Amino acid sequence: MPNHSKLWLFLFIAAACHQTQVDAQVFSIGSCPSVSVVSNFDVDRYVGKWFENRNYFAIFQAGLDCVTAEYAKDGDKISVKNVGTRKILRTKSTVIGSARQLEPPNGKLGVTFPSIPFAPVDSPYWVLGTDYDSYSVVWSCTNRGFFNSQIAWILTREQFPSTDTINNALAVMASNGIDQNKLEITNQKKC
Repeated sequence: MPNHSKLWLFLFIAAACHQTQVDAQVFSIGSCPSVSVVSNFDVDRYVGKWFENRNYFAIFQAGLDCVTAEYAKDGDKISVKNVGTRKILRTKSTVIGSARQLEPPNGKLGVTFPSIPFAPVDSPYWVLGTDYDSYSVVWSCTNRGFFNSQIAWILTREQFPSTDTINNALAVMASNGIDQNKLEITNQKKC
């Protein structure tokens, strides 16, 4: 009987890790940490095109350069169009989805991508800080029982932002206790 217990434990951990790989490669023991989101999030000012400057590695973005996100109001929802260029083939990869404010008027949004298999509805898309004109810090964390999976992004309005813009975004991450060492810079050259 003890062997069956070990097998079930192994299968549970393998399934949990597989689900985490769908979401992110950065995970931590325990529940998602507490963070502060934008309290009066202005969707009208947020919509438009953003360039991904850096992020935590996410399997669904593996092998992509020149990543952008474009948001537009669509009634009560926000349409989402994420585009990246495959590093080797140099072809475009586009994913279409939608977002909605989960607790208006704050910056807690849920994003859904129907074309991605096993992608949950209303995945956390929390705007921790933005000035709407130059940077946005987005964070996602999902509890997985005894651990959590996290993704963080720094988005910028300019493809090649100033050092001040990046420092402002990094300050938002620091004030929320988010690990900046796990950020990877997104290539935006030769797009």
